[in-house]
Amino acid sequence: MSNFSGKVALVTGGASGLGQGLCEELSRRGARVVLTDINIEAALKLAKRLQQAGGNVEAASLDVTSPERVAEVITSVVNNYGRLDYVFNNAGVGVGGEFQELDPTTWRRTVDINLLGVVYVMYTAYQQMMLQRSGHIVNIASMYGLMPGVLCSPYVATKHALTGLTQSVASEAKNHGIKLTVVCPGYIDTNLFKSGAYGKSVNAEQIKSRIPLKFIDVPTAVKNILRGVEGGQLIVAFPRYVHIFWWIYRLSPQLSLLINNFIMRKQRQRYGSL
Repeated sequence: MSNFSGKVALVTGGASGLGQGLCEELSRRGARVVLTDINIEAALKLAKRLQQAGGNVEAASLDVTSPERVAEVITSVVNNYGRLDYVFNNAGVGVGGEFQELDPTTWRRTVDINLLGVVYVMYTAYQQMMLQRSGHIVNIASMYGLMPGVLCSPYVATKHALTGLTQSVASEAKNHGIKLTVVCPGYIDTNLFKSGAYGKSVNAEQIKSRIPLKFIDVPTAVKNILRGVEGGQLIVAFPRYVHIFWWIYRLSPQLSLLINNFIMRKQRQRYGSL
């Protein structure tokens, strides 16, 4: 029997991409899934499909940048089910471009969604999990939560923050029976790039085409995430190239910087610069 069977799991950004994959697999494993997304039409459509397949799934409109709405949704979940066992903080936005072309508005939006949105959901869920003395919060970061990256500094900054936040709170949470996991995957084949914010020098398709690494399909990513969550891992990183780059960064930050310098030099040779 799955560890998720009969458990109440809330997923943010659950109507598409990785969030959709998580909702589908959690439903298949017998969880009671609360599928939340800012796009309620897409959330309702997916929830209906999963219900027709025999899943226990409900949809709710959620803008994670609103702490008031976050509190309303989580209160409703607890009122309906009496508990909240898992939270998957998946909602996020991508960013691309060189630092000088990413204005304060782009930074604000990125921080509001990728970091503060997670904090709001995490804080409210944490209160309930403290009361029930159990629960597991899963924050979806990125390989760039473990190492530096180029052409996406706001994204890297927020994902580093998520990694630090998760590891810091994990030690506090243990005393309350709460587990935390931060997921740091490589590139996953989702629509994150299409919904991102970009400077004048690049667009979504250009960013994607410049990535020389193999993209992970959503089902494989979900399998890795849930395996790590079931195993109680604090940091879940995949695929293999993430571990290699992470090892290089820990061994020699200077070497990691030289690699990024090389990447930027090749980018400018091929695509030019501002």
